Amino acid sequence: MTHQQAFFDVGVMNGVRAVLAGVIAVALVGLVFVLAAFLTMAALVAAGVAALGASAYWLYRKVRGAKAKGDPTILVARRGPQGWTVDGDQAGGA
Repeated sequence: MTHQQAFFDVGVMNGVRAVLAGVIAVALVGLVFVLAAFLTMAALVAAGVAALGASAYWLYRKVRGAKAKGDPTILVARRGPQGWTVDGDQAGGA
């Protein structure tokens, strides 16, 4: 029996291998959890940025108003025999 065989008994080597396998397994499980946490965080950040963009666009449309299509319709109020009436004037003048 050589020195190496006497020092590293089969039982000791199996124990070392088992401990190393356990450490590697725990490290891999931890890595999977960390990667899942980072992916979840990235998805939540992307959803938050999308929500902020959508709300900013909604506010912009509310403040600015809808785009006018063609010539604007000018409403003219006239007093008639039965009260005030409002007619649309397409001439564009006031």
